[in-house]
Amino acid sequence: MLRGFTLNERRLRERGLGEIEQAVGLRARTLTSHALVTEEGRAVLEVVRGYTRAWRLLLEYDEQRLAAAPARPVAPTAELTLDDGRAAAASLRADLTGRGEAGPLFGQERGEGLAAILGAIEQTYGGEPLYASVQLRAAHLLYFVIKDHPFGDGNKRIGTLLFLEYLRRNGLLLRANGTPRLADNAMVALALLVAESEPSQKELMIRLVLNLMEDRAP
Repeated sequence: MLRGFTLNERRLRERGLGEIEQAVGLRARTLTSHALVTEEGRAVLEVVRGYTRAWRLLLEYDEQRLAAAPARPVAPTAELTLDDGRAAAASLRADLTGRGEAGPLFGQERGEGLAAILGAIEQTYGGEPLYASVQLRAAHLLYFVIKDHPFGDGNKRIGTLLFLEYLRRNGLLLRANGTPRLADNAMVALALLVAESEPSQKELMIRLVLNLMEDRAP
């Protein structure tokens, strides 16, 4: 298994994901059709084939080569206003408080932090939007709310909600097949990773969010 499925890193960098997936699939079909692996081996092969994209993203993360822009940028058609953001945070606070999962500081704004963040993702430079796509604005919104702490408590949860709401308003919350663009457990892991990251890793975090939002390769 190790000899047959260790992929050369240079080849992975130079070739597209589609070719790598095809190669893994062909190698797996060849082995299984000739009964060269055990049932346990077949199970491992399914993991290899099913998570090919994960291997690529982990490699690119380690080497800080994650794409800095979405492959298919989507132009924003709806913004998230300050009133919208406050209403979303209030809705989440009411729901969580009713279930005993939020304290008195949850969703309480600290100064003008939220207004500044929502203004930042819509800002322009030289007459052009600084963040031209839905994906870039959503990624920065998530990062800024989690890292800048505009609320007394609940910044990770509210940041996640505003991120998802921004995607929903601009038609990117779900994939074409109706599944969530980011599963709930992936969203939790991403929010925690952003929260624990160093300020110097900001661009790396933004790139990670962008890449996780991409549609899966066929």
